[in-house]
Amino acid sequence: RPYIILKCEQTRNGIIANTLQTPLAGEGPDKDSVIPRLLISNEYTNRLVHKWRSEEAGVMIGTNTALADNPELTTRLWTGPSPVRMIIDMDLRLPATLKIFNHEVLTIIFNRFKQEEKDNLLYYQVREDSGIVHQVVTALYQLKIQSVMIEGGAKLLQSFIDEQIWDEIRVIKNNELIIEKGLSAPQLKKAVPSGSFNVSGDLITIFKPASL
Repeated sequence: RPYIILKCEQTRNGIIANTLQTPLAGEGPDKDSVIPRLLISNEYTNRLVHKWRSEEAGVMIGTNTALADNPELTTRLWTGPSPVRMIIDMDLRLPATLKIFNHEVLTIIFNRFKQEEKDNLLYYQVREDSGIVHQVVTALYQLKIQSVMIEGGAKLLQSFIDEQIWDEIRVIKNNELIIEKGLSAPQLKKAVPSGSFNVSGDLITIFKPASL
């Protein structure tokens, strides 16, 4: 399987995002169905994240993160190649107006409906009655994608943690920011810190599997 890095940004009290309401089919990130994005890390840490992206073959997010943040998932803040973009969108709810569908970088959409490739978009069909994490990891191996950084959200990160399919977790914490309500950070299991450093006030801690 590929080398898997989980990346999580959180506030001092362990919040990673504003609460996301149930998005409507066809709704974009600027609609009332989505609460505005919570900005946690500073500009220097953001640049570091883009450097991290340039070092991996792929980057992955889930449906809710795509809707809430409308990320481009490129390395525009760093000199280096942009990774293959990957989205778990089982029901194909994401609107074509999102930045990830701009055709500039190969983008893989894992879903349960279709398998087709056109204009730098690869729709990769997976089964809903089987473990999504294992299917995705197997697909990445078959596609020869040797490393991937998973940038959330909480549900997607937790699924990899629960299945114990990861090699490294990078936690970015803003110790000056406290949010009363929001989505809680994933719960780490069998993880031990292997080092930490500070980037202009953001504390970055690297975790490795406890079994190593």
